[in-house]
Amino acid sequence: MTEKPEFYRPLAVRRIGMLGTDMTVEATPDECKKVARRLGLQDVALLRCRYRLKDDGRGVVTAEGALAVRFTQTCVVSMEAFEDMMAGSFVVRFVPACQFVEGDAPDMDAIDEIPYEGQDVDLGEAVVEQFALDLEPYPHAPDVVLPPGLIMDEDEAEQHGLEEEPEKKASPFAGLARWRGGNA
Repeated sequence: MTEKPEFYRPLAVRRIGMLGTDMTVEATPDECKKVARRLGLQDVALLRCRYRLKDDGRGVVTAEGALAVRFTQTCVVSMEAFEDMMAGSFVVRFVPACQFVEGDAPDMDAIDEIPYEGQDVDLGEAVVEQFALDLEPYPHAPDVVLPPGLIMDEDEAEQHGLEEEPEKKASPFAGLARWRGGNA
């Protein structure tokens, strides 16, 4: 049998019913510590999600979640710990593993599908996965001053690209041609 995840909240699909159901899942302090360790965070003080679940038939469940997290992470600039909060919403679809088909190219606009075995979906693991996806990969404390030019907004990046475009870039074979005496 496989090991249960840190924040395990199973729900039997048959309990959702034709009209759907609302459910809130919240991690215990011990589960929060385990999630923090898994995600490389210093601490997770709160991990909660309010779900609106809908049975789409044939074992497929659509879950609309409202996520709230309070956590402590390390600033990549100052290397000091800072507390942060995250609130957001997401939609996932739980699909029986026998019906799950993973496409060759991911559709970025499609609803994420999570395969499951048996009769239960795991609402807790879906919360942890969404939290991990939403985490800033290079977090910095709000009061930290970043060196100039480190981060560009979209307009700056576009302007930078336009400035480089007219320049004729050397062929990667130009160095080889010079090395061989111009006879490439």
